[in-house]
Amino acid sequence: MIERSILEATAALRAAGEDFVIATVVAVAGSAYRRPGARMLVARDRWVAGAVSGGCLEGDIVAKGWWRTEQGAPVVVTYDSTVDLDADDDALREGLGLGCNGIVDVLIERADATSSRRGVDAIDFAARCLRDQARGALVTVFRSDVPDLPVGSRAALRADEASTRADATATPAAGLAVDALVGREDMRSQCREAIASGESRVRAFAVAGGRVDVLIEAVVPPPRLVVLGTGHDAVPVTELGRALGWEVVVCGETANLAARQRFLRADDVVFGAPSELVAIVNAADRAAVVIMNHRYERDAACVAAMLDTRASYVGVLGPRRRTAQMFVDGGRSITEAGPRLHAPIGLELASETPAEIALAIVAEIQACLARAPATNLRARVGAIHDAAVDPAVPARPTRGRSQR
Repeated sequence: MIERSILEATAALRAAGEDFVIATVVAVAGSAYRRPGARMLVARDRWVAGAVSGGCLEGDIVAKGWWRTEQGAPVVVTYDSTVDLDADDDALREGLGLGCNGIVDVLIERADATSSRRGVDAIDFAARCLRDQARGALVTVFRSDVPDLPVGSRAALRADEASTRADATATPAAGLAVDALVGREDMRSQCREAIASGESRVRAFAVAGGRVDVLIEAVVPPPRLVVLGTGHDAVPVTELGRALGWEVVVCGETANLAARQRFLRADDVVFGAPSELVAIVNAADRAAVVIMNHRYERDAACVAAMLDTRASYVGVLGPRRRTAQMFVDGGRSITEAGPRLHAPIGLELASETPAEIALAIVAEIQACLARAPATNLRARVGAIHDAAVDPAVPARPTRGRSQR
């Protein structure tokens, strides 16, 4: 997933007419802080946004990224901290801070802010997916012995599109060749799987004339956090969600200038009846709803409306008995809501202040959307990045289906 901070920083650099370098993790072997698809931006001699490691590799990329790409062609740099090192290499390792005992391949490429690129631009493609709340897959060649498929060749496929589009920044032949590669059923199948699962993968393909290694990157819009309530305790919830790069929409009952000013960092502040807010939730690829109006009748109406949406998570602030009473008053049973309903809301963190409560809420949403068990990592058996799906957490609802 291309982080929202990368998209925003790219837009700012391009608006300023400033050239920059994009570094992307394209493959990992062994232990590493970031996974394939992680990015950072470097403007000639300074870090701008993102990260490709926990701080181990960034200094080298800032210092040498512009120099390594001075010929204009993308390059792949391999950072290997698994080999036995002599004294000179020890100094290099100390300077880079390599300590994860893994191998990380990083694609470094120029992003010319003054010229229009032809074909697929990874950042532009991700920005369109975010804007449209649509998933996609980016295919990037990072190792190749086929002249017509040089390093940096790209194609993209959106979940709502039947065709692929190639990045012809290298040569027209490269564009045609990568289109042909992605047109293969085995590659398209891998793209579809990445789109459905939201998980990127690295694959090798035999083609006429040799072999290519590609990163098939799942491009997934950030979650849409819909906060129903405009009280002061809703502010830290929206701030935390926005800090994570989520899209945040705050919903109130009646138009209120003070509420708009209170949530300046929110992507949108809207007002209306609960039934009028359903479309905002259903238009999202992944939506999480937090109900915190502090008014029983409004909260009850919101619960009824939101449980009939595609939201993956519906949380209600307040005691369990209060939410249960809403169902009783509506002539229903709370068991009908299923595991999407979280009442009381949040993880058990002994939270007291509004900020602590917001942390518990947002952490629970993250765990729910990732289908993670929200346990201590020290108790985990196996690698941190191996999938650990919590079977008690529901999968993403199907678009258009009532979840009531």
